Amino acid sequence: MIMIMFKSSKVVEIFLKYDISKSSDPNKYKIAPLKGITNNSFVVEVDDKKFVLRIPGENPDEINRESEKHNTLLVQEMGLTLPHIIFDEKNGIKISEHFDIYTYNNSDFKNSSLRNNALQELVKLHNSGLVFQSNFKPMEVFVNIADESNKLEQEAKEAGEKIVFKLNEIGTQQRPCHQDLYAGNFTIYRDRTYLIDWEYSSMGDNYFDYADLFWQNEFDSDKNLREESLKELQISTTEEIEKFEYFEILSMITWGLWALRKSPNENNGEMALKQAINLTQIKKL
Repeated sequence: MIMIMFKSSKVVEIFLKYDISKSSDPNKYKIAPLKGITNNSFVVEVDDKKFVLRIPGENPDEINRESEKHNTLLVQEMGLTLPHIIFDEKNGIKISEHFDIYTYNNSDFKNSSLRNNALQELVKLHNSGLVFQSNFKPMEVFVNIADESNKLEQEAKEAGEKIVFKLNEIGTQQRPCHQDLYAGNFTIYRDRTYLIDWEYSSMGDNYFDYADLFWQNEFDSDKNLREESLKELQISTTEEIEKFEYFEILSMITWGLWALRKSPNENNGEMALKQAINLTQIKKL
């Protein structure tokens, strides 16, 4: 009850501060939490209107909120994402209108129509010519957040450095990328697919986006899904697939270490790191 009251009072304080509502009575607010890992998000109903409120959680210091706002405004202008009302780059608080949307889940990517709609939005982003401000960098983040006193994390860091060396040998591109492509960041509103939550967006290699999409949404559990999706992305040559697979390993390391920082009592991060280390050894790097 104390936690609920704290959250209610915090929400009221935020809504008053940004002039979303004039009501200071917590009883006039209906607040429901939204599932998330990095942030604390809520659906807030007040004055017969619904909003989505994001309050950033305690994160490893790798997210630049000014860059996130800049990048979000760019994709908003292009119509690639849903609009926000308030974005305070100083504290990361974001308030948006609550849209009646459908949120993707992992199994939706097995539906060719839904999958193609999602892939088209990604390709549109990558080919947009937008210039994102520097933010989250997968080819560097793992070095910054790995705990070298932990044997598994040290091994993962070393594996990541080998992967980055190979990727630099192959050559990487600089395109606008989303860089957090779990299913919940794809939504459908009025029969149109949108990408949401751009806090990890930055210039980067589009192959990381594709590899991240595959790994976070378990494309490997369905051989046909993986093969069809690679074909749809026109990733087919030995060199292209090699680059893609290196980025898959980098995604495992990045989010594995991130998970250990955010949820140290769960084993998802540890499993991801062990898988990445094993794949690096198989590739004899």
